[in-house]
Amino acid sequence: MKTTNTESLNLTCEQSEALKNGGRLEMWDGIPMVIEKNSDHQTRKKYKWTRYEYRDQLELAKLTRCALLAVLAELHRLYFLAWNKKAPFEFSSSVLRSLGFSHHDKIRALQSLEKAGWITVQWHKRKSPMITIARGLL
Repeated sequence: MKTTNTESLNLTCEQSEALKNGGRLEMWDGIPMVIEKNSDHQTRKKYKWTRYEYRDQLELAKLTRCALLAVLAELHRLYFLAWNKKAPFEFSSSVLRSLGFSHHDKIRALQSLEKAGWITVQWHKRKSPMITIARGLL
C-alpha cells in the first residue's frame, strides 16, 4: 500500500480527525475517502435479519444472469413458507426456468451452496432435490 502525503489531499477536518482516530485512507476514482474505524459497540453487533424484496432479487438475478442469486432468493422464500424449518423441502426449477435459467444452472448453484456448507441436498434422479438449510439463510 502506498503512503500518501495527506496534506496534498485536501482532507476535510472530519476526515483528518477520523484518520487520526484509526481510520484508513482509500482512493475511490481519485477521490480520497476516509473509512472510519468501527467502535467496539458496532463490531460486536450482529445483523442477522435483513429485509429485501423477493421480486427485486429475482429481477437482479435475471439482469445479471446469476443463477446463484435466483436460487438464494427462492430458497429464502421457500424456507419462510415452510411450517417445519428443520425438515427438507422440495426445490423445483419452475421459478428459475421463468427467469431463463436451466436446470444445469440450478444444479451448479445448489452445489456451490452445498460446498459452502449453507445447505444439504438430497439428490434424486429426474425429480426435484430436497433441500435442508444448514446455515446462512437461518
